[in-house]
Amino acid sequence: MRILDSRNVTTREELRVERNGDYWRIWYGNGLLADDSKDTLARSAEFAMEAGPLTGRSIAWIGGGLCVGPRLFAIAECKQVVYEIEPALKEFCPDGIEFIPGDWWDTISGRYDVIVYDLGGPVPRETLAKFLAPGGVILPKED
Repeated sequence: MRILDSRNVTTREELRVERNGDYWRIWYGNGLLADDSKDTLARSAEFAMEAGPLTGRSIAWIGGGLCVGPRLFAIAECKQVVYEIEPALKEFCPDGIEFIPGDWWDTISGRYDVIVYDLGGPVPRETLAKFLAPGGVILPKED
């Protein structure tokens, strides 16, 4: 296990990465933050199919984690931006993909053809719609 970020707070939560069999996991305290399991890869592939042709399109990822989705989408030569609250996870972002640390509510800007909300929970569609290019799509399509 490798510690990515140790916080000096009363809970002493740590951001750490560990190998678990065939895949990596990122933990924050006792909570699983991200992994690159087959399920995560399959979900990213589903996003790619739902988005339609990706070549030349602009993609915003809300939540990057281990950047499984951005790695998969990169083969389509699209322009991608990852909004990730944990700055230490930048090391997993592939070259050529912009990584913007911080809470996406405070940092998102621009217009995108595809916005992938990869945080779980209800998708704030009304807020994200403000950042969609005409004809753009927010994924997942259903909560």
